[in-house]
Amino acid sequence: MSNVSYTSTFNTHADKRSLLHAFKGKSVSQLPTPSVIINRDVFIRNCKKMLENAEKLDVDFRAHIKTHKTLEGAALQLSSSRKRTDKLIVSTLTEAWNLLPLVEEGLVNDILYSLPVVKSRLEELADLADKVPHFRLLLDHEEQLRMLADFNRSHPSTKKWSAYIKIDMGTHRAGLINNTDALAKTLKKLLTDDSISSQVELYGFYCHAGHSYSSKDENSAKSLLLEEIKHANLAAIAAKEICSTLDLHLSVGATPTSHASELLTREELEVFIGKGVKMQGQIELHAGNYPCCDLQQLATGCIKQESISISLIAEVVSTYPERGDKAPGEQLINAGVVALSRESGPIAGYGKVVKPEKYNNWVVGRLSQEHGILVPSEDNSSTEFIPIGTQVRIIPQHACITAAAHPWYYVIDSSDTVVDIWVPFRGW
Repeated sequence: MSNVSYTSTFNTHADKRSLLHAFKGKSVSQLPTPSVIINRDVFIRNCKKMLENAEKLDVDFRAHIKTHKTLEGAALQLSSSRKRTDKLIVSTLTEAWNLLPLVEEGLVNDILYSLPVVKSRLEELADLADKVPHFRLLLDHEEQLRMLADFNRSHPSTKKWSAYIKIDMGTHRAGLINNTDALAKTLKKLLTDDSISSQVELYGFYCHAGHSYSSKDENSAKSLLLEEIKHANLAAIAAKEICSTLDLHLSVGATPTSHASELLTREELEVFIGKGVKMQGQIELHAGNYPCCDLQQLATGCIKQESISISLIAEVVSTYPERGDKAPGEQLINAGVVALSRESGPIAGYGKVVKPEKYNNWVVGRLSQEHGILVPSEDNSSTEFIPIGTQVRIIPQHACITAAAHPWYYVIDSSDTVVDIWVPFRGW
């Protein structure tokens, strides 16, 4: 069914070999700005820690690659010395296509496409399902069931679809809500209508506590993790009331709640589950931002600054002592919205200067397309202007959007030397 009209066929990416020839072995101070850098040692440490959280709880883990969108980063998310996973999540189909080398190596056997079914891409989704041993979809409307079944009837060689139903437990981005007619009708159609159930299989339920990004500490994030488990299990109970023989998987997590899983013991989890309610499926933890992290994650209290592996390097290009309401004034850097994003968060600014350390009172206070304005985060008489021409290292508010703005990332070691270049899978 392969079709050269898939958009991923036309996506072009930078040549890694040429980039390595030009930049491998250089220090961060020698790199052009603006650019994204990733500390590989921190990235690896973050990946291992999340897998060990899952291992401690004796639950499965599914890694989302949406932040970095690279083959190299995905491979690092798959294993630690104690646990490995062969399950990934993608947010674009070009990510799925470019992960096929890991599938061919046998390292990845299960991929979830994390948006609800997109009708115009059904042929492509079916083609991917032929190439990935277990390719999962996400559903949140009964009409999507009809679309899938109709497609299969007109394409008889298509595999039976395997799907999670997305449960909205407070974020209000996508999903069905427990104890509503919409969920009940969708479950009934999926589980009792032969024209649907012959073409689509219910694999489980998927919860994402996106509102956990507003958590202030790990304990509040832990409470939301338990809420995710509760909501996934409630949906599973409703499904098993219709079909008691279902073998379900309950996928829960956001980066804050997955970080907070380190506070949860297996005994606590069993007590929580045992409060008059039997667990109706295998728990699967999922997360995506955790290998990189950012200011939003730092604000949750679930990580420390040393856990942030991604940063933006930019350059101070001008100084304005007469501007601003805090001394000594404002400064201009060569990184605006299209290099950094316009995300805000509990921590002031669109990004925070962390190197050189003596200038860490500066934040990115305003943005236009290519221009970023540094302002002091606090009135502080000791704040000094950063000399023009100085390279500054900035932690972004949202790593995913900052990373998406760049055609490649400079991967460094602890000595700030470039050891690799990662080229992300851009486009849809």
